[in-house]
Amino acid sequence: MEDFLTQARELHAECIVLDGHADTPQRFVDDNWNWIGDPLGLGQLSAETATEGCLDGGFLIAWPEPEAWAGHFAARTRSLIASVHAQAVKYPAALRICRTPEEVRNAKSAGRFAALIGVEGGHAIENSLGILREFHASGARYMTLTWANANDWCGSSGGGANPMGLTAFGRDVIAEMNRLGMMVDVSHVSDAAFWDVLEVSRVPVIASHSSVRHLCDAARNLTDEMALAIAARGGVVMVNFYAAFLSDAWRAAWNAQKPELLAALDVVRERFAAKGQRMPFSAEIAVDREFARRIPPVPFSVLLDHFDHLLKLVGPGHVGIGSDFDGIALSVEGMETAADLPKITAGLLERGWSPDDLRGVLGENLLRVMSAVQAAGA
Repeated sequence: MEDFLTQARELHAECIVLDGHADTPQRFVDDNWNWIGDPLGLGQLSAETATEGCLDGGFLIAWPEPEAWAGHFAARTRSLIASVHAQAVKYPAALRICRTPEEVRNAKSAGRFAALIGVEGGHAIENSLGILREFHASGARYMTLTWANANDWCGSSGGGANPMGLTAFGRDVIAEMNRLGMMVDVSHVSDAAFWDVLEVSRVPVIASHSSVRHLCDAARNLTDEMALAIAARGGVVMVNFYAAFLSDAWRAAWNAQKPELLAALDVVRERFAAKGQRMPFSAEIAVDREFARRIPPVPFSVLLDHFDHLLKLVGPGHVGIGSDFDGIALSVEGMETAADLPKITAGLLERGWSPDDLRGVLGENLLRVMSAVQAAGA
């Protein structure tokens, strides 16, 4: 395995390596945490771990948690987007805001982390195309149409048996994103909404952080039919690293302790409320991780299985990395932070995938879709 790790690191150095989804901006805002110098703590992505993992950049996500920020979705999203810009101003030699594939390549050449911005959850735009345009002008280059909550115009996979697809306004959102050259992200959407999006969008779409439902029957994951449909339209599916989206057994164990977990979260939430504060997501992750570590870890090979399945199903030109770092309680054994990313490349090389197969997976596939979407926009 050591030989494959060496080969993986060499390949990362040659290629553009991008993560399609990391929730790190919450740390910037809620914890006053900085990209450089501050302890990693419970985090997973930092300047140091990105360098160790040979990660050139990725989408840093503005996600307004729907309960804590009810009535303030757009304001919360603005603050998260602004925090990424603030870090770029504070550390210009280390981090650069990128809006185009060319800027990503230039950032790598300059030795800077390419910070792309994404919005997660269509509730962020508060039913306003004007706010969507504002977020795009602020640098957002994709929007995940829903989170675990449905919004007024798009159904979510988190709603159980939710037949809701796109409403007429939802179709307007897709059309406007296409016009802007902003990628449409179908992770989290309901099955009905997924097929509506593919019918409406005139450009390729992405699933920024969704794994394989054939291997783990979570509603958040994509069926093989969905993955094939994304690929047929030129899009890319990026594998999520969260244990509950990789292993049915782990998810069952996690759900079994949910009542105890929720009670523990209430205690922490009340502690912050007593000080007139919202519970930051970092405090929630601390409790989640404590409970997650009570469950036997998912073997690293299971994460590789999800990549392997997609590579065989849709081909190397339509697979990518979507870790969900800084937004998940736990990944698989041996995948703690971005520093561990070369292990995936090494594991896939060991399974027989060639370096040429993996160049796209590491980042070129995402840049290809981004280029196509921007070229088709106004």
